[in-house]
Amino acid sequence: MALVVFTYLITRDIVETLERKLGYNLDTCSQEKIRLLEDNFLSEFWQYIPLEIVKKEVRAKNISEELSSIVARSDLPVVSLDRIYFPIANKYLEATRITNPNTGEVVIGERCGALSLDWQLEQLRIYRSIVLADVGSFEGTTLLKICSLLEQKGLDIEEIVLGFVGKVAQEKLGSKYKLSSVYNFEFYEWIELRDFFGIDGRRKFGSNELMPYWNNLPSWASISVSDEQSVVCLCKAYNVQLMDILVKGGYDLQKIVGRINYNGGEKNE
Repeated sequence: MALVVFTYLITRDIVETLERKLGYNLDTCSQEKIRLLEDNFLSEFWQYIPLEIVKKEVRAKNISEELSSIVARSDLPVVSLDRIYFPIANKYLEATRITNPNTGEVVIGERCGALSLDWQLEQLRIYRSIVLADVGSFEGTTLLKICSLLEQKGLDIEEIVLGFVGKVAQEKLGSKYKLSSVYNFEFYEWIELRDFFGIDGRRKFGSNELMPYWNNLPSWASISVSDEQSVVCLCKAYNVQLMDILVKGGYDLQKIVGRINYNGGEKNE
């Protein structure tokens, strides 16, 4: 019986999130300071992950280049679910999981600040067949729901292109669609670094507020309960350092939406 090796993946995307999602125009000095901040955070963070787990870091810039190379093979229009890792697409579908902070109930809806999901889907009806691109899929459940919504509008999904795909997602998605990916993993966990830094998180149902991952590290980031408070402190400390870099660079912190607490529970999808 083959030994299964699990991977804890972190994608390094702080600069790309600030620029491509939040609209900052960072100068070179600020970019360099933030990338150094990522280095320092990870050097402290990895001690909280079990020794037998493979630790993997991937820069957003690198995965963006790989994704662009894959979709270039097709003449079909590309609909992307992610602006951070796929900054050039024919259309974007701003869809995400929306979480009830009290019960943990999760539904698919529009991202913070985006027009309604149904309106966005209607605009995509100009296409017949598409390539659907996203940064990745852990178990495939959310992506399958989005595929179903697209198909209900009459779109044919000729190919799904992902940066990262877990084994479970590969089986679910690959059984229904042509699936191309840059990396395949047996995931222990996968976190985008922006979620640890508190500049993104799970969207609250009924509002544009976000719940930082430090509110629910055992469920959302596979951190042991015994280490939870230490990692909470680590995340918050680096959030303060990031905000300090932005303030000193003259950047408006109002672009970073409000953050709230979370009381429910949720699985990865």
